[in-house]
Amino acid sequence: MNIKRLCTAALLAGAAFAANAADNTPIADCVDLGANQEIVRSGGAQSMLLRDGDTHYLVGFRGDCSSLATASRIEISTDGTANRLCPKGTKVKTNRATCSVGKVEAIDAEQFAAGKKRTSR
Repeated sequence: MNIKRLCTAALLAGAAFAANAADNTPIADCVDLGANQEIVRSGGAQSMLLRDGDTHYLVGFRGDCSSLATASRIEISTDGTANRLCPKGTKVKTNRATCSVGKVEAIDAEQFAAGKKRTSR
């Protein structure tokens, strides 16, 4: 009986997370990032999580950004302006490649923490 309840709870939690992820808001304007950043490599080579101070983002790539997984250095820029994150034209440069950003969504702190926790397993 306890296993059935546990499975049901896990399914409900997963559905709630998926529904919450679907409600992410794409950013409409460019954001100038501060010095207090944290990048979490999530979603394999397809996306990363970004914390800028108290603001959190899901950054999705156009195509594959496989160099992200082993990068020792990551730079974000748009049209040559460092630390500028925009809905279009943003590049993420690693020490081996440059990746084009396809989407940027604002997420909440809980989603960021959950993504960070999943990648640390």
